[in-house]
Amino acid sequence: MNCFVRSPLDFLSKEQHNLYSYLAQSFLLGNSPPRYVMIVKEPELNENIEEEWLIVYVMLLSVETDFISNLDLLIPAKISGLDRDLLAETWHIIPVLACNLLQPVGKRLSRQIYDYLLTVRDYHYGLVSQLPAITEIQKLGFTDENLCSANNPKIQNFHKAEQAWSDVLAVPVAAYYTYLKSIKFTTAILNEALQLEQDLQSDIGG
Repeated sequence: MNCFVRSPLDFLSKEQHNLYSYLAQSFLLGNSPPRYVMIVKEPELNENIEEEWLIVYVMLLSVETDFISNLDLLIPAKISGLDRDLLAETWHIIPVLACNLLQPVGKRLSRQIYDYLLTVRDYHYGLVSQLPAITEIQKLGFTDENLCSANNPKIQNFHKAEQAWSDVLAVPVAAYYTYLKSIKFTTAILNEALQLEQDLQSDIGG
């Protein structure tokens, strides 16, 4: 995840200060650890959308493995292929601009692990009625140590901090939708002006 985020709208320093949380600003200034994400939904190709602004959906991953819970699952380095363990925030899936993802790192997670992480997320939101057994976590290589509830105050504070940090990814997406609206508005004005001009020429000709 790159600390130099891109957006279709340019923000002045003062505007950035107002738009981003303190934690997001700290990351953008290079004062935070690197961040990783797992892509859960590829962009839908559309000829009307510029390639650099394509949107993908990602699950956030954290290096702060002390906050393991029943919703924040540890992915050991031996599975990810990275030099550190990561915490998969199954509850935290958000849209991001593809151009703000730096490069692929580590190994691709197996389909079994990918499905398990999404099932945990679906259970959290009430989309499935049963959570896979702990033994499944062990088989996949996850550790079940200290799997406290996500309702634990410590975990809740961690979640709030992660949501605040995700401004890094969320603000450019919001800017993109604002950009799209401005283009549609401008196009509508131009079309209306063109139609008015054609109507006037028609009246003059008549």
